[in-house]
Amino acid sequence: MRSDSGPPPGGEGASAEAPKDVNSTETQARIAIVGAGSWAQGWHLPHLRRNPAAQLVAIVDPAERTWSKYNLDMMPTPELATLYGVPLFKGFAEFLQSDIAKTTDGVIISSTHSTHFELGLQAAASGFHILVEKPMTANAAEAAELAAAAERLKSLGKAFMVNHSANFTRHALRARELVQSHLGEIEHVTCYMIREREFFEDPENRLWVAAEGSMTGNGFAWGQSCHTLAWVYRVTGLEPDSVFCKMTYSKSTGADIFTSALIQCTNGATICCQGLAGLPGGNAVGSASKKGKLIENKIFGSEGCLLYSGNDADPASGKLELLLDNGSVLVEDGFFFENTSKEGHGPESLQSFLAACRGEDVINAADATIGRLVVETIDAMYKSAKDGSVVKI
Repeated sequence: MRSDSGPPPGGEGASAEAPKDVNSTETQARIAIVGAGSWAQGWHLPHLRRNPAAQLVAIVDPAERTWSKYNLDMMPTPELATLYGVPLFKGFAEFLQSDIAKTTDGVIISSTHSTHFELGLQAAASGFHILVEKPMTANAAEAAELAAAAERLKSLGKAFMVNHSANFTRHALRARELVQSHLGEIEHVTCYMIREREFFEDPENRLWVAAEGSMTGNGFAWGQSCHTLAWVYRVTGLEPDSVFCKMTYSKSTGADIFTSALIQCTNGATICCQGLAGLPGGNAVGSASKKGKLIENKIFGSEGCLLYSGNDADPASGKLELLLDNGSVLVEDGFFFENTSKEGHGPESLQSFLAACRGEDVINAADATIGRLVVETIDAMYKSAKDGSVVKI
């Protein structure tokens, strides 16, 4: 499996081995879902059921039923397990002691933010391939420890991926290649994401607006800015050194709804990152007023710049542009950021994970290093906004 630290991708990713028959149960990836919340019920589980490369073998969740603003039709977990024809385990330890765990290839951790760390450590110690939802953990210390566990897992030939789906799209791979081969030294990045405000103003939406466990805060930064930062770190190869951040908080929930961060990188470059819960309309999936996320990424190097902006609900809304000091211009139409389609076999991130579970050679565009950098940055953003200081990473 190719790691994030390898050479820029350019048509790579296919295994040299003969194609496998994905319809054979012998070559299907045997997957357990850990955490049956909104993303699992609305995306992961339907995708896995339709994907011929996957075989769902278990659902793990201690709750009888969870509430979600994304999905108001959440099923009780016993009914969910019956629907998918798999056993339900009330805890990860119970699953690990089962015979099913002995033949499971990979686990998808789609539980709440603050639980990712402990579940990730247990899964890594058990030798599973791992796909964990974003953010990888809820604070920097946890991220460093889990990243170290992921490195040990990698030495065993096992994949550890964070579900930053924007990193796995063809435009993300292309942007990384162009930046590393044409822009020279990266000097500055501006990036922002704008989405609807209402999602972060609802006190019932507790897991997205209230800090829990070891979290310093909760809101737009943990929920949304993590996607933008993961994309920037993957494409540029930059690493954060210090962070200064200001935040505006919801009067009804206390969640951060506007964030402005200045990130100093180890090579001297700066990143200006903004998260803006400023659009009108609702956030519930299927809402008539729901809009796509407005996203802008601009990367400036010593030899030119790369621009990539658009509405992630409308592939025709943007384009990838490379503008060089020597006068060269390259334009590729289309804007493909997060892949949140509920149809088909799942986003590129899930398909890469399943391929890794089946022993194929894949590009890991959001490994534990990317996950750690994102968590370190956002953890520092909350701390900086809280006490007004520059936070060293």
